[in-house]
Amino acid sequence: MRLPVKYGIVSVLAVCLTTAGSGCSPKQVQQQSVAGSQLKPFSKGGVGGVNTLSSVESASLPISIYDGIPYITGNDLAQALQLHSKWEADRNIYQLGDFDAAYELKIGSDNVRVDEGTIQIAQPPILRNSMVYVPVSALSPLFASYTNFVVTDKEVKLDLSSGNPSQPINGPEDTSTGGDADFMDDPNDPFKGEEPTADHVEQTVASFAHNGSGAAASGVSEPSQSAIPAAKLKNVDVNQLIAKAKSYMGVKYLFGAPPYPESSRFDCSTFTRYIYGRYGITLGRTARAQAAEGASVSRKQLRKGDLLFFYVPGRFRSNKTVGHVAIYMGNNRIVHSSPEPENGVQITNINKPYWKETFLEAKRFVY
Repeated sequence: MRLPVKYGIVSVLAVCLTTAGSGCSPKQVQQQSVAGSQLKPFSKGGVGGVNTLSSVESASLPISIYDGIPYITGNDLAQALQLHSKWEADRNIYQLGDFDAAYELKIGSDNVRVDEGTIQIAQPPILRNSMVYVPVSALSPLFASYTNFVVTDKEVKLDLSSGNPSQPINGPEDTSTGGDADFMDDPNDPFKGEEPTADHVEQTVASFAHNGSGAAASGVSEPSQSAIPAAKLKNVDVNQLIAKAKSYMGVKYLFGAPPYPESSRFDCSTFTRYIYGRYGITLGRTARAQAAEGASVSRKQLRKGDLLFFYVPGRFRSNKTVGHVAIYMGNNRIVHSSPEPENGVQITNINKPYWKETFLEAKRFVY
């Protein structure tokens, strides 16, 4: 059944699912990046009205009814919240998130993977007309951390956010100093100074991490169950850890990236998880899970190796939730995997209004 066009947002990026004659390989993984897109409302004359996101005070997501249950498309949801999304045909899973796959919705399953755990929803997501449909009843249980949803018989409304940064991510450096939002280095950081080059960072877990019995742990390229919990890890050369992170400069970003040995790509949290895993530190799967770990640190007392967490702004997000993670290098610099301001592992100066305004918290895992 083909549904009639309704007033609402235009879903400009369709999920390419495995259907006969669709032109998509059954093994192909399709990625959508909607973080920088603009939502255009329908006009009565059809698609492509002159109004753009800047003039819209709310987003309206049209509801479709299947078997008496109201749904919205995954595309509409991703675009309205300005989330990345990816369809994994092999696993029948639709991934959503900011700069990593915080949500995994499996078609036909009422258990949704969220960060390190699962949330049970009343009805499962479904496939119809080569599109992923998310039940309206799942919106608040899953996505209330982003915004408030107002549901009517025909649509779901999201109000315009008033908390977006004053400057873009690639905006100018902040020339003012002494403000509450400034980042400052801890003068007592034992690892302050320059880190070694990548040629001298091959020592990993075996050199710096020991398990509870005092035996050396083995080096790993991915975090393992035998890795030492972060709270107990004391003896790590942070300068070498940062140099190791820098050695992956230029590796491209991929939303929902599988483990690096398989994909040769990172998203934000798989990058930090991989680097810290090389030194025996087990981090959570997503940025939000990692933010729930470690020891809290003031932005005024940052040390090299701290993890910094940011929210990713969205036009229709009324709430701020962790969406990005980076490794602090000292001197207002981070090394991180991100689709912007460049694509891939990069070093970014965070002495800018965007980063100061989107910063949420810092956590310490190494000493």
